[in-house]
Amino acid sequence: MKFNATNPKIDHSENLPAAPRAKVFGIGWAKTGTTTLGRCFEILGYNHQSQNLSLVPQILRGDFAKTLRIAAAKESFEDWPWPLVYQEMDAAFPGSRFVLTTRALERWLASYRSMLAAQGPPIPELRDIRVQLFGVNPAIASDEELVARYKRHNLGIMEYFKTRSGKLLVVDWEAGDSWKRLCHFLRAPAPEALFPHLNRRE
Repeated sequence: MKFNATNPKIDHSENLPAAPRAKVFGIGWAKTGTTTLGRCFEILGYNHQSQNLSLVPQILRGDFAKTLRIAAAKESFEDWPWPLVYQEMDAAFPGSRFVLTTRALERWLASYRSMLAAQGPPIPELRDIRVQLFGVNPAIASDEELVARYKRHNLGIMEYFKTRSGKLLVVDWEAGDSWKRLCHFLRAPAPEALFPHLNRRE
């Protein structure tokens, strides 16, 4: 479910049927092509779960119960809170794979700043969640602070998976990655559909 700015606590992901196949988690930071990855999963037929920001405060308190229930019911995941819990998901679902979406730093920073400007002042719940995710308020943080958080996230993932061959795929859609690499990693046939570059910022 996508985050609802009017009521961030709405969640329709309970009471879902159990997922029948290996899971794949998109764990890239926001504005790195996560929406594109989610659409790829949907085209490939995965039972997909996207953003659910209502889980973030629970996770940051160390409560993973609801997140694990949702993860048990779905097959693919991207956007918040999934980049926060890749280690917990790896432990809970050992056969899972992980996709780290990346982007050139200057492109990522410009895209994130553009998103903040377009959205305007966030509601208090969303502002507080962003502060928890970044360690600073992104709306008033320096470029250096935002880039440092982005780098720290990616480096942590690379360190965690460095001896885990076949578990992690790193992609950059703007650099030309598309169906071929993703489907090879997922051991799935590439679809005939065009690759869905979504939310492009020219």
